[in-house]
Amino acid sequence: MRLTESEVSFFHDNGYLLLEDVLDDNDLSPVIEEYLSLIADLAENLHEEGKVTSIHDDKLFTERLHYLAKETPLVTAELDIMHARGEATFNFLRNPKILDLAESFVGSEILCNPIQHIRAVLPIKESERLPTPWHQDAGVCWPETDPYFMLTIWIPIVDATLENGCLQVLPGSHKFGLLPHVWNQAGLAVPPENQPPDLTPKELPIRAGGVILFHNYTLHSAKPNESDTVRWSFDLRYHDVYQPTGRPYFPAFLMRSRMRPEACNTDYETWCNRWEFALENSRGAQAYRWKR
Repeated sequence: MRLTESEVSFFHDNGYLLLEDVLDDNDLSPVIEEYLSLIADLAENLHEEGKVTSIHDDKLFTERLHYLAKETPLVTAELDIMHARGEATFNFLRNPKILDLAESFVGSEILCNPIQHIRAVLPIKESERLPTPWHQDAGVCWPETDPYFMLTIWIPIVDATLENGCLQVLPGSHKFGLLPHVWNQAGLAVPPENQPPDLTPKELPIRAGGVILFHNYTLHSAKPNESDTVRWSFDLRYHDVYQPTGRPYFPAFLMRSRMRPEACNTDYETWCNRWEFALENSRGAQAYRWKR
């Protein structure tokens, strides 16, 4: 997939770009099936330990985690990419359609940044976690990345609606550079007094398989999930291979190289081993420039 000049221009002017129907069932189904299996295993283990009264195997992908989390928040503890380390997820990170989009902005030597997540956002009425507040992705990186561009690719694997907590952005906010962040109950945030004036939030509901691209200085947040289902999405980050990652103690991976294609030789086992080693040996590392 290649972007048009008008799409690239829109991104540079506004700091984001929404594209529908980039991915199809062949792209999304493997990761959904992988997480269905992971949740099933977690449910069985928690049931054997007496921490849940039912494994809720009659529930849909958008429901099951919600019902399990009603009894124990432990079910969400090990779902993120670096902990679950699923093979389908590894393949998703290097999906050619995703890399094509990245190449339009970061060039032909594409590094998959280690600051990457899968989000399972529970309904707010029963969740201990508040919606993701207004922030910039540059704000969660070490200062070494400040001079550089990093592309976030946000991918819903279920429909992201106004009701279940879609993203919202402040168009044009990327032109103001890094803004001061503070910690609050919802997480690391740019408070209203530090936000650029006279910018109007843009809500971005999007169907599963669409993507939202945004600049690492674009202010964005999530609306509250006021539905009865779980909103699932990936947020992945890519940049030129020669730039710092902002988390040097975590592993990064060259996913595409037009200059040195033979360098893209990372296999699934190596990916898992490097993440396992990094997590074991980075305990206590200071992830953020703004201390809690």
